[in-house]
Amino acid sequence: IDACHGTPAWAALRPKTRVSYERAIAILEPLRDMPLIALNRSTIIRLRDEKIFPRHGRWMANYVVTFLGILLPFCRDYDFIKDNPLAERVKKIRKPREGLVQNRAWTEEECRIVLEKAPPHIRVPIALAMCAGLRKADVLTVTKAAIAGGMITVTTAKREKEISALIHPLLADAIKALPASDAVQIAVNSHGQPWSETGFNSSWSKFRNSLRSQGLIGPGLTIHGLRHTLGTRLKEAGADDGMIADILGTPFRVTIRAARNSRKKPRGSSSI
Repeated sequence: IDACHGTPAWAALRPKTRVSYERAIAILEPLRDMPLIALNRSTIIRLRDEKIFPRHGRWMANYVVTFLGILLPFCRDYDFIKDNPLAERVKKIRKPREGLVQNRAWTEEECRIVLEKAPPHIRVPIALAMCAGLRKADVLTVTKAAIAGGMITVTTAKREKEISALIHPLLADAIKALPASDAVQIAVNSHGQPWSETGFNSSWSKFRNSLRSQGLIGPGLTIHGLRHTLGTRLKEAGADDGMIADILGTPFRVTIRAARNSRKKPRGSSSI
């Protein structure tokens, strides 16, 4: 890992990717003194299943293996190891088939309750996702300069595609409720500083779990699920699949899932 840090490939990483890698490296820190030859395939899988998964959850357990799958070929190329134990792909830990649809759409009642109950610093990221269809990475990084003429225009981090949406009153009200901040980002934490992904995830999870424990929302709410919510609402309002794809910056085939779950209503009847 130390050797990898000094390579041109590491220097060329996007800041967000580097942050994600560092999270995996921090989890692997207790293994620093382990000889690489001891890090065989079965050890990696047992480490994931018995140590990382119970403590850090499914996503991080899978991500650490993904990171090692990137690191170990580097080790082989630099002759630190002769064989890559992850040359053959490791199947990820998957969610149980029973239960919730991943990143399900929020109900209108859940949207209303979450916006009403959320403190201003959490309400703005939610409103950005809910009203503009932004992914979480864009929600946390979009700047005030993106707002002009009643529109919000963002070049998305994932697809590097420019999307524009009208500033919905829900989003405008959420932004107005934020305390003054010198940060260039629209979404800031309770101290007026830009959100880190870890900080937002922690605050959002605590807030969401509190509402869930009170029986105010159902299980399975995610920020990404708000993209499905917006796609469904746009479909209910009469938007065609091409228009939805343009607004969400998503290929046509993905928007079909929102359409299938849509309960069609008269044009203009949706609250979002």
